[in-house]
Amino acid sequence: MNRYRFIALLFMALLLPANILEAQNAKFHVDVGLNHFYKNRYLEAYREFKQALEKDPRYPEAHYNLGRVYKAQGFMKEAIIQFQIAVQIKPDYLAARRELEAMQQTLATDVAAQQKIQGRETIQQTEFDTIPADEAVSRAREMLNQGRPEEAIRYYEVALRERPEDASLNKMLGFLRFRQNRFSDALDSYTRAQKNAPTDAEIPYAIGLIYMKTQAPERAERFFSQAVALQPAMVKAIFGLGEAYEAQERIEDAILQFRRCLELNPNQKEAKDKLSYLAGRQGYNYYSRGSYFYQRGEYDKAEPLLSMARQYGNLTPDQNRQVDEMLNASRFWLNKQREKERVDQERRTTSNASYVGKNTDVYEVSRNPTPYIGSAVEWSGRIEFVTTKKGGRALFVNSQPSVNAESNMDYVFEIVFPKDLPSDPRIAAYAQVSVKGKILRVEKLLNEVSNSFSSRRQPVVEAAEVRFDRETYAQPLIMRFF
Repeated sequence: MNRYRFIALLFMALLLPANILEAQNAKFHVDVGLNHFYKNRYLEAYREFKQALEKDPRYPEAHYNLGRVYKAQGFMKEAIIQFQIAVQIKPDYLAARRELEAMQQTLATDVAAQQKIQGRETIQQTEFDTIPADEAVSRAREMLNQGRPEEAIRYYEVALRERPEDASLNKMLGFLRFRQNRFSDALDSYTRAQKNAPTDAEIPYAIGLIYMKTQAPERAERFFSQAVALQPAMVKAIFGLGEAYEAQERIEDAILQFRRCLELNPNQKEAKDKLSYLAGRQGYNYYSRGSYFYQRGEYDKAEPLLSMARQYGNLTPDQNRQVDEMLNASRFWLNKQREKERVDQERRTTSNASYVGKNTDVYEVSRNPTPYIGSAVEWSGRIEFVTTKKGGRALFVNSQPSVNAESNMDYVFEIVFPKDLPSDPRIAAYAQVSVKGKILRVEKLLNEVSNSFSSRRQPVVEAAEVRFDRETYAQPLIMRFF
């Protein structure tokens, strides 16, 4: 007999550590859950209390605190059930008993709640363990048609037990939870939906809305951008992106998005209102910044800011007059700069293309000029003399120095320059010159030494690039006009 008692005691001793460990694990999850609960992180608290019950289904503190989560979220029946279980397991559990009695007294005057407690509601907890997914979805839709979203949510949750990867179910559940301001739960649902439907633009848009509701515009921006990338004409996602920028005080980025909304839907009142408000708010800022860049001569930066100030700013008449003056001046200088860039690019192109005209002869052009007007050439020769034309210097160059230019100017061409030449001794008669440029025209040239005109019209070249060499100077003078 003593032998059997020893074996029984030994068996109990072996079991005891496992039971203690399991209880400790359950307590650990309850402690973690309480930390979340007191910080109003109900979704995380709910998960911890559920895990505690998986470790120890008869742990009264887990049932009690799960009931508190249900109560905080407005699920009365579920809360009462958990308090009842806690009291059944531990009859002297005063906190659970007080919660249970308080809820029962509160619900005594609530007819709808009484019906739920008496079991007259459509959904019974015992049904959930046996309802197939398709039937649960059908009942969820029926509940929605009856305006009973809480019960619809419970049915969708049942359906997801069988089909946890169903994107459409997760998406619908996320939508319903969002409408109840259960943002953590909604985010959880939409995140699962996105894993299985990564090309559905509605899902990142919905996640963006959740982050906007929870004051996280940086994260909202990321998901709105995803939605727009998937569906570029999704006006509501573009509008959401604008609101995310606005919340981050990135006002110019926000205005750009609201303008995009109006490009896609000119009648969208919300975008018009936002644009009017933000642009008006930014009007003086545009005016101030535009004036700053204008004073610095940075007209390319000043012009768009001044344009925005003129279009949207609530400025005084005097400020509007100043904006108009600065705008006109900025545009004048910008147009001048653009023209200079165009001409410089043209000369650069001429210089690069001049090698094609290397074999074109001055004599050939003088005999038949028409095909060559506007052509790029590269010619060399000796400067016969330097003259002045229209306030700038021009060179008369003999491409065949062996031919006397005083009696025969058939090989002479004239070089003109986009700007005046510097005072440099290498630019003088008898120096060697090489020019890359464009044939502007042909005309009779006057030889200032012999005082006679050329017998034919000779080519006049506008220099894009020129090089001067003189015997007594080691280094050449090279000039580019672009």
